[in-house]
Amino acid sequence: MEQLLDFLSKAGYVIYPLIILSIFSWFIIIERAFNLRASKFIPKNINDIKNLIHRGDIDGAMKLASLSHDPFSRALSTVLQEYEKGRRNKIHLSQIAETELVSVVPLVEKNLLLLSAIASIAPLLGLFGTITGLIKVFSAFAISEAEEGVTLLASGISEALTAAAAGLIVAIPALFAYWIFRAVGDKILAKIENSFKEILEILE
Repeated sequence: MEQLLDFLSKAGYVIYPLIILSIFSWFIIIERAFNLRASKFIPKNINDIKNLIHRGDIDGAMKLASLSHDPFSRALSTVLQEYEKGRRNKIHLSQIAETELVSVVPLVEKNLLLLSAIASIAPLLGLFGTITGLIKVFSAFAISEAEEGVTLLASGISEALTAAAAGLIVAIPALFAYWIFRAVGDKILAKIENSFKEILEILE
């Protein structure tokens, strides 16, 4: 613990915004790890729903879809209701599905833009801390007293290196998590799109 506090104290004032960014980034990472799952957006019984639709049991498929409260099930219920009313044009049903699912993308990509911003800003703050540390280094050369100059020189070098390291420590996990969650999100959206296409083909 003492080593950590010593490390943080050497980074200068730039460490405070970096700590705030780190807290935000880990909050987002934990939240996305729990909530960015296919089961949150697509019902687990999707195959059973497809089988019912394939057999022509639209009412049964609607009842089964109503048991889930994910965006896919709500959109599917709306599409099946339209189908039951005799509005069976594929283009019309596709438009309804797109309208219902328009809210899914923001849910899948929730807070990812902020995570990307943190990954970009943290190294810049680290660079700023490096620059302020180097200013101290060059200031040391202007001091005539040898002992004070050496102290300031050591402090400046320490601040420059520590600030750069702190910026990278915050940025690397945030950037890594961003690309992982982006890939997972794209996979979920592709699965939703493919499932709906398959259902619309069955209805056709």
